[in-house]
Amino acid sequence: MQATVNAGVYCRLSVDDPDTDESESIQTQKAMLTDYCHQHGFHIVDYFIDDGVSGTSFDRPDFRRMLDAIESGTINTVICKDLSRFGRNYYESGMYLDNYFIRKNIRFIAPGNSVDSANGAYNLSVPILNMMNDFYARDISTKTRDAKKARAKQGMYLAAKAPYGYVKDPADRHHLIVDEDAAAIVRRIFDMAAHGAGYNKIARTLHAEDIPNPLTYFNQKNPDYYHSDYWKQGTQWHVTSIQSILNNPVYLGCVAHNRVGSKVMNGKTEKKAREDWIVVEHTHEPLVSTEQWEIVHKQMESRRRAQKDGEPQMFAGLLYCSDCGSALSFSAVHRKTKPDGGQYKCWYYMRHGKEYCSSHYITLDQLTTVVLDDIRRQARYAYLYHGQYLKTLKEAKTEQSVKQLQSRKKEAEKCEKRLAALDGILKKLLEQNAAGAITNERFAALSADYEQERKALEETVADYGKAAQSAREGEEQAEQFVELIQEYADLDFLDARILNKLIDKIVVHQREKDAEGNITQLVEIYYKFVGMTVLNFKEQ
Repeated sequence: MQATVNAGVYCRLSVDDPDTDESESIQTQKAMLTDYCHQHGFHIVDYFIDDGVSGTSFDRPDFRRMLDAIESGTINTVICKDLSRFGRNYYESGMYLDNYFIRKNIRFIAPGNSVDSANGAYNLSVPILNMMNDFYARDISTKTRDAKKARAKQGMYLAAKAPYGYVKDPADRHHLIVDEDAAAIVRRIFDMAAHGAGYNKIARTLHAEDIPNPLTYFNQKNPDYYHSDYWKQGTQWHVTSIQSILNNPVYLGCVAHNRVGSKVMNGKTEKKAREDWIVVEHTHEPLVSTEQWEIVHKQMESRRRAQKDGEPQMFAGLLYCSDCGSALSFSAVHRKTKPDGGQYKCWYYMRHGKEYCSSHYITLDQLTTVVLDDIRRQARYAYLYHGQYLKTLKEAKTEQSVKQLQSRKKEAEKCEKRLAALDGILKKLLEQNAAGAITNERFAALSADYEQERKALEETVADYGKAAQSAREGEEQAEQFVELIQEYADLDFLDARILNKLIDKIVVHQREKDAEGNITQLVEIYYKFVGMTVLNFKEQ
């Protein structure tokens, strides 16, 4: 008696396949294979569908689910339209067809290639077809990658799905428009990060408030997008989701392609160096400002150390030793013995001892008091004496650059005159060479010398242009700082967001004791845009 055929019907379509209507193509495969099974009296146990999944890798959701059905004994036959739908990786295709299916006593049928393992060993056409499919995948991958790069350079958004916080424009699928519901969550994530919250804390907060994660939210908005339930699992917020959002430049209003690349043979992705990215700015509405992005990433890069209550140290990444330049390291102290909340010391001193550097000891409370007082002082000056304060900052920013510009300007003017003269000299040389007055060898030697001189002159002129631009930017930066700082005249607390918004770095000097036993310590605060203010405070 012939054994019952319990079939698993497998259908696959890749985003790189030339079919224009993916859903129809999957439906065509299902209809054809369903009809085939009915004609042969096969019992269809289940349909396994990987829609929009590459055939170069076998790490596919429904393919894995089909393997589970094989392991459990639910199916004893696998049917797919042809070998290319099964896979486009020559080695792995052969592993399943010639090894795994045989060991598990699985019948394999591909009607499109007239392949049926029940008829005996595969003929020579099967490995040849698998190899051709592999080569086809490589060729298509290369052509697709080149085409995507060309479109990426035009600022077109090319991913299959819009990033969380956006949707594809109905009028242009390569353009993003804001999805206000999700965008509000993206803005909140950046705001929490700017205030010092880490990946875990943000994820826990969103999960505790039952806010759908990006995948769950997408499935709620697009219930028919995924055919497999594999992608419809309601999972909680994960740190990788938060990390991905905070590192995605799409939220700055630009598209960045070529961030990862794939290897055709194993389907795995690898991160590309930032200089290899294709970035096009101002392609859609941003969700965060450049200023907020920089604040968040400065905190992310600081590798801050959390306190026992889970809150990060607000000065993390800002404190540096005046002598060796290393960061100051924080350590908490018991409040019953020392009520100052913690202390900072030079990391190099703590690691290598006093032979290499001194402690540069300062307490958290002392540092907080000094910095808070100076921010308020700067803010009140900016508010009460706006014009004079701005003038003082501009003069401080431009004084040094003006002196340099005066000498550079004269030099640049000389260079420009010499460049004009060189044009005449080179033109005359060319005429003499054409007339036979000088040999080609002599012309080549002289023109090479003049071209080398021209290059050096052009660099000098360009350096002056950069210096002049820097001076102009110095005045603009002073104006930016005044507008920014005067908001904090009545500041009564500090947090990581405020510090990273206002300050580039804080340099702490070693304490000094005078003849009368008084201890003073120099602290240099380098504000954004305008640079350093020096404070000397005396220990009470």
